[in-house]
Amino acid sequence: MEREEQIYIKLFHMLNYLSKRLSSQRDETRLNRSPERGEWSAREIVMHLRDHESAIYPKLHLMANAAHPDLSRIGPVYASDFRPDDSTLTVLSQFRRIRISTVSLLRELPRDAWDRTGVDTDGTTVTIRQLAMELIRHDGEHLAQIDATLLARDAMPYNVDPVVAG
Repeated sequence: MEREEQIYIKLFHMLNYLSKRLSSQRDETRLNRSPERGEWSAREIVMHLRDHESAIYPKLHLMANAAHPDLSRIGPVYASDFRPDDSTLTVLSQFRRIRISTVSLLRELPRDAWDRTGVDTDGTTVTIRQLAMELIRHDGEHLAQIDATLLARDAMPYNVDPVVAG
């Protein structure tokens, strides 16, 4: 089992991984084009990461502040400033704000709080640790997807080692 510090460090490092891949890209069309028809572009993947984080953070917050809450009462959270035409860097900064909130919340939890539970939308009982580990798994899946997309669009920065074979 991963220690708490390792979990929030991994979550924080995702911001660095994304920044290294996307911040130096000046050609927004490379970030907006998917590698194949029906696949997501790099921008769409970051939008998905942002939206996923927007759904998980309120659950973590409620579980940290209430005993065994019903998480289904939390609807999806989409900030009014999330516009479909936002640039990739804008979407990345939106994700960054939410992720920093997640990491800050987790860093402040006492060790025994990581085992606090809530009833998720599908009726299963989840812990704060399980939701945090799901974020790490989700990050890894989509970081590999971003790398494959950037490689297919010849948009991978030269100083980044992709997590997928090129």
